[in-house]
Amino acid sequence: MSEGQFIAGGVSSGLPSKLFVNPAQRVRILFGLVLCLALALWLSVGGQQLLHDPDTQWHIALGRDIWQLKSFPHVDTYSHSFAGTPWIAKEWLSQLILFGAYAVGGWTGVVLLGAGVLALVALLLYRRLSASLRPEIAAATVIAALALSSQAIIARPHMIALPLIILFVHHVWDAARAQKAPSFWLLGVMCLWANMHASFTFGFVVAFLSFLAFLNSEKSLTSRNSIRWIVFLGLCPVAAMAHPYGFDSIWSTISVAQSEALPFIQEWRAFSAPVDIAAEAVLLSLLAFLLIGRFRTDIFAALFLCLLLHLYLTHVRFIYLLFLLAPLVVVDDLARQFPAASFSTWSRKLGPSGFHGRLVHSFQASAVFILAASALLVLWAANSNDWGPRKEVLVTNALSAARAEGVTGNVLNHYDFGGGLILARVPTFIDGRADRLFQNGFMPEINASKKDGGGDILRKHLDQYTIGWTLLKVDDGRVDHLDRMSNWERIYQDEFAVVHRRKTPGPL
Repeated sequence: MSEGQFIAGGVSSGLPSKLFVNPAQRVRILFGLVLCLALALWLSVGGQQLLHDPDTQWHIALGRDIWQLKSFPHVDTYSHSFAGTPWIAKEWLSQLILFGAYAVGGWTGVVLLGAGVLALVALLLYRRLSASLRPEIAAATVIAALALSSQAIIARPHMIALPLIILFVHHVWDAARAQKAPSFWLLGVMCLWANMHASFTFGFVVAFLSFLAFLNSEKSLTSRNSIRWIVFLGLCPVAAMAHPYGFDSIWSTISVAQSEALPFIQEWRAFSAPVDIAAEAVLLSLLAFLLIGRFRTDIFAALFLCLLLHLYLTHVRFIYLLFLLAPLVVVDDLARQFPAASFSTWSRKLGPSGFHGRLVHSFQASAVFILAASALLVLWAANSNDWGPRKEVLVTNALSAARAEGVTGNVLNHYDFGGGLILARVPTFIDGRADRLFQNGFMPEINASKKDGGGDILRKHLDQYTIGWTLLKVDDGRVDHLDRMSNWERIYQDEFAVVHRRKTPGPL
């Protein structure tokens, strides 16, 4: 076969020619399938990570109650300390999806749901990057982005919404770069995003920056595309308010930034070089690349990248936005300034010999093998792993022991045990909704009660909230305070949890 025939797509794959029109696209598809295989391998050894966060449990419980009660909460019914306080389930759709996976397959169902979403994120990102970059570079970039975002790869609403985030950012940014108006089907994406995760207001900012990038070249606010852009921007909040809580869904995402609890929640902490060593190394490497390689982009892409970096440096929970979205913004600039890495240059030079040529010749067999291997790995992982929340946040044994002892009254629990208590239908003292619910000095007081000299604050809480028993981690400072109180006794301890109960209704 001549090189001309090869490039024209003359290699028979036994599959519909309209799907695989040329060898370059076949190689591109194979590398996408390799990504699926890599994720299946990760699932078999690291799927437990998806359940590391205790908040997964209360998200599932909330989805369960919305499904069973056929209504949406407007006040808190899950804690005894703030019961009746206004509170909304603005991420209700993701919570329903998580509950559906749990109801069908237990914790294995939740892990498989998370792995499926992660695979979709990887393929969406790869599809866009590989349109501009060589397939192996695009695939390697996706793997690196997922690895750097690993601390955010947990079965929670932000992850369920990730495919929508990728779709929205990809298409509005590409529309601006192509000097076109975005398609109005993206308003449907915005609507789903708003019902799945609170980060949707970030989409408003992305759309506005994309519009400015478009306007920078268009130079006219009265052109047809400019008017379509303006209409699109105006309809984004309208689409987001197609939500059970209407405008409150938007307001709650803005007001959370003022929460007094954020400094006490680990995922809301600021970037710290001694802690976030890998991220620091990557950021410094990218800075060196920018300085040495003389990479250039336009001002609006630079603003977008600065926004992503600011969000991450301010709150490490946004690491996934930085590493998953930044490649979408600069991919075309990279392909243009480094032609050897571009898809167009590579595809023009692709011939029947060499590694890529052999991939094209074995396309059908390779695709079937990769798909079969991925499916077998997933099946093996689902059947050989006993997935579940990590023992450090499970309340099953401690709760069973407390019930066996006949404890009564309200519980004073550690923050990380709140999700498990909600799933077990036990009203909490505090739980993972602290960024929007437990206010008025509550979190600072809890933090102070754990320290030396915090016994008086703890006594106040025990009395004010009619506490009958406690469920705390073994290293919680309040355990020592309780051990020194004559009217309290330990009734259970394991490697992770300690349970105390009040002896009599008398003084503390």
